[in-house]
Amino acid sequence: MHKHSNIVHYSLFLLFSALAVMGCTESFEDRCRREAREFTERQCPRLVGKYIIIDSMTYVDEPAGFAYHYRVQGELDNPEILTEEALNVFTSSLLDQVRKDISLRPYKERGFHFTYRYISSATGKLFTEAEFGPEDY
Repeated sequence: MHKHSNIVHYSLFLLFSALAVMGCTESFEDRCRREAREFTERQCPRLVGKYIIIDSMTYVDEPAGFAYHYRVQGELDNPEILTEEALNVFTSSLLDQVRKDISLRPYKERGFHFTYRYISSATGKLFTEAEFGPEDY
């Protein structure tokens, strides 16, 4: 009887251990939310170019992905410079960065979308936006 009792205790221990581990396991989506929040808390706001500030990064559920929120200021904060040619060059540069960034690999393998939003510091309005999905990268 003592031996049977030990087996039951051991089995219960394994069961509760497994449940505890499963309960503490973070889903990929939850991990993405946490990483976006932690990035924002540690890195934002931060000047990333002479006229560009990153304000935050957020995780988006549908379609799954990350949105990067920037502010433009100074000489760049001028809607007149947003010619079609300038936007095409800018968008191509962003896409090239997405394609080359190896740190995005686990997200690209899951078909994530990457959205870049630029807001005018002067007006608070959307300056420009670009979104890339699996069909792009």
